[in-house]
Amino acid sequence: MTQTRHPFHIALLALCLINLIAMVWRELVPTSGVEGFLYPDGTPAGGDFINLWSAGRLVLEGRMEEIYRPDAFMAFQFSFIGAPIGHRIWAYPPHSLFLAVPFALLDYYLSLLVWSAAGLVVLGLGCRRLGMSVMETAIILLSPATVLCLYYGQTGNLTGGLLLLALSARQGRDLTAIGAAAILTIKPQMGFLLPFFWLSERRWTALIWTSSLVLIILALTVIWTGPTAWIDYVARTLAELSMLERHGTGPFMSMIPSIFMALRIVTGDGDLAIQLHLLVAIPIVVFVLWQLWRLDDPLRRAALVLVSTVIVTPYMHNYDLNLLAIAALLALRRFPPGQRGEVPVALLVGLLLALPQLVTLFNHGGVPISPLLMLPLLLTI
Repeated sequence: MTQTRHPFHIALLALCLINLIAMVWRELVPTSGVEGFLYPDGTPAGGDFINLWSAGRLVLEGRMEEIYRPDAFMAFQFSFIGAPIGHRIWAYPPHSLFLAVPFALLDYYLSLLVWSAAGLVVLGLGCRRLGMSVMETAIILLSPATVLCLYYGQTGNLTGGLLLLALSARQGRDLTAIGAAAILTIKPQMGFLLPFFWLSERRWTALIWTSSLVLIILALTVIWTGPTAWIDYVARTLAELSMLERHGTGPFMSMIPSIFMALRIVTGDGDLAIQLHLLVAIPIVVFVLWQLWRLDDPLRRAALVLVSTVIVTPYMHNYDLNLLAIAALLALRRFPPGQRGEVPVALLVGLLLALPQLVTLFNHGGVPISPLLMLPLLLTI
């Protein structure tokens, strides 16, 4: 893909700034009314970051066994917040606790600030290392998905940046890419296509070293936490998370743009929806793997991995959709200014950039068309 300074970039950046200003204005009053850990409406300031901070605090207090027992985890949060904050679990595997503990050493709000900044830094570095221009990187750092991730205190910016760093692997022993891929295993649904990408690029060294590093990390985790943490994570946390996604209700349903959630909204049956999702997802994965071996442009391969990760994963949320925006910007490079097809593709890019906000309207309104908007990008790359 050739790097072109596209006139649409300026318009996209302007739209991102408008969205940012609108969101800051909307949240100004609630933020000014924060007391303790809570907004005036009783939700935690920093959103889901409170789960990471709580997990780290439990480790520091020697109560690690409570992390993957949802009732005990929520009871611990109630003990220092003094109010219920909804159904909350620490949904990441035990080796994620290596990441959580350092943030629990700091005051909550200082830790939230460091967490937010770290996510932006890793995401920005990933964009630049992958070969995105300064303008493209600015669009991503100000995109609706990135802003929502900051608001919800989520991991999307960090894990998105880690995936970009891994996709930018150089020949030989690229320690940056290897380390990023190993850390990304805390959110495996984000990087499940990465091994196939490296195979298509014949990055044997990266595969071998990453596999070795992951095994070392997992072994150290078992030594540190013991087997109970892993048993509880699989038997309690994953089981509860699966049940929540398939049968639970609440605002999270409007935040998921996946085929699975669209089918769940339409059919009203979570078990049927996940089965139908797999029937659609498997052919898409087969198509993607074929394309990975057919394409000769590494950036097109990377864009293909990014968009297909979003489409195939059933539980991807709107704050993870900077992957989609990055893939869209990379696809736009194939259509320099004045070339046939430039305007339709640019409009698609703008639509997908706004999808993190639009998906809530679509799903809440009972017209979950987000997957239909993402599929054209898969065919454009």
